[in-house]
Amino acid sequence: MDATARNVLPMLPALAALAETGQTLAAADLLQMPQPTVSRMLGRLGRELGVDVVERHGRGLRLTRAGEALAPHAAAAVAAATAGIEAVQAQESGARGRIALAFQSTLGERVVPALVKAFLQEHPGASVDLIQTSRPRCLAALADGTAEIALISPLEEASGMRQWRLHTEPLVLVVPTGHRLSTRARVSFEEAAEETFICMKRGYGMRTLLEDLAQASGVTPTIGFEGDDLATLRGLVSAGLGVSLAPRDPHGATGCVEVPLTNPEAVRHIGACWLDRRPSTLAGAFQELLRRRGRRLTEIGLRPLGG
Repeated sequence: MDATARNVLPMLPALAALAETGQTLAAADLLQMPQPTVSRMLGRLGRELGVDVVERHGRGLRLTRAGEALAPHAAAAVAAATAGIEAVQAQESGARGRIALAFQSTLGERVVPALVKAFLQEHPGASVDLIQTSRPRCLAALADGTAEIALISPLEEASGMRQWRLHTEPLVLVVPTGHRLSTRARVSFEEAAEETFICMKRGYGMRTLLEDLAQASGVTPTIGFEGDDLATLRGLVSAGLGVSLAPRDPHGATGCVEVPLTNPEAVRHIGACWLDRRPSTLAGAFQELLRRRGRRLTEIGLRPLGG
């Protein structure tokens, strides 16, 4: 391996991420790096090669022809490294025992199964105990030792707690078919200020997100109904009883229209958290899986069905 190859190898993930996402901000989120760091890395890559691999495009960056030529090779290098790591992890598949995983109800249908399946494929001798509950109870399960890892949204920033962001998902305004906002390409949350809202009960993550968005928008929402799961909320919306704030429904919401929101705060950050202490062997293995494959598995789990 020559000197140029040794120098460019650490920078190839940045190029692969930009090629995959098309945006420096999204690439930075994928790599869990600050955006300026990714931009500087791409600049250094071009200088090392003697040809620019990115160029300015509006407020962001896009690949040059040289960058486009290098991108598939960069992706192949990242994939090879990932495969090597997984091969090493497979040597540890003899780990046995039980791990307890707490998670919010809104993550139980798609995200949790994808992560648990991948974990058990790598550690077939392990067992996973699932605790499905509200966000505060997920955190309480970590505190009292009932669970070793919690999947929550929004993330928890607290002393003695570690977190790992898995995905940032846009939220939508769910309205009944035929509603005055149902034909709009997008709306601001403020435009729904006079609507009756159907939301999760207090203590659920989606209720916290609604309250945070309302506060940021200067809106005091009128709460008509409260529920324990998103399917019930969408059913009430489809009956014309109000509107709701929710992530997109992978099944498609019958009798409802999901209208994108323009507010930058209208997102939910999905992630994992655990206590900042030495983990058990299985908890450490699950944390490592989250770092290696968690973001990709979460994104796949949240894709629309058939998409």
